[in-house]
Amino acid sequence: MKIFCKSTFILFVLFTLIIIKTNAQVSVGLKGEYHFSTVSFDPNTGLNFDFYPGMTFGAVVKVSANPHVGLIAELNYSQKGWIENFSRAGDEGALLNRLQRYRYNYLEVPILTHIYVGGDKMNVFFNLGPHVGFLMGTDSSYTDNILATDTAAYSYQESNAVKFEYGVSAGMGIAVNFGKSTIQLEARLTQGLNNIIDRDAEDAPTGSLNQVAGVTLTYLYTIRSREKTWKNRPDK
Repeated sequence: MKIFCKSTFILFVLFTLIIIKTNAQVSVGLKGEYHFSTVSFDPNTGLNFDFYPGMTFGAVVKVSANPHVGLIAELNYSQKGWIENFSRAGDEGALLNRLQRYRYNYLEVPILTHIYVGGDKMNVFFNLGPHVGFLMGTDSSYTDNILATDTAAYSYQESNAVKFEYGVSAGMGIAVNFGKSTIQLEARLTQGLNNIIDRDAEDAPTGSLNQVAGVTLTYLYTIRSREKTWKNRPDK
C-alpha cells in the first residue's frame, strides 16, 4: 500500500509539472465533498440498505487548452460505504432496530474531461471521466446490540476486500471566477465498475459495486493563464 501511495503521488506531481510546460491555462487547488454512498449487491438479500454519509478531500489540477474544453486531475482521500438496516417488531409492538455501518477508505485518482460554457465571470461546466482507487482500510460499527441474532447479509472481513477499484464519474456545476481565483460548485455521481468484495471468498456476493452521489466545492488558483502564454510565444 505504501508503494502504491508513493507511486500515485509521484505520478500526480509529474502530471502537474508536465502540464505547466504546455501552452494552456493551469490552475491548482483543493476540494471537499459531502456525499452519500451505497453498494449495489447481487443477489439482493432483501435487507434494507441505506446510504452511508461520507467525505472526500483532495488536491486538484485543472488544465484548459482552449476556451471551452479542459482536463481535471484529482488526488483524493474518499470514504465510501453502506448501511444495513435490521428492523422488526419486538414485544408489545415495539420496533427493534439495528444499523450496521461499513466504510471503505480509498486513495483515488479521477481524470475528468471538463467542458464549460459561459462568460469570464461565471460559467456552467460538465465533467466526465474514469477514476482508479486503492483501498487503504475498512472499518465497521453498529448502533446497539438489540438484534444480536441478526447478522450481516454477507461476509465483510477486510481480507476479502478488493484492493483496487475503478469506475466512472460524471458531474455538473457552476464556476465563479474572481481574478485568478475560481470557486466551483458541482453535483457529482460516481459508479464503480468492479467488485469491492472478492466474489470467490466464502459467503461473498456475486456482485458488489460502489455508488456515490455528492456535492463538491472546489477552490482553484490560476498559476498560468492562457492569454499570458499566448503573448509570450516566440513567434509573437
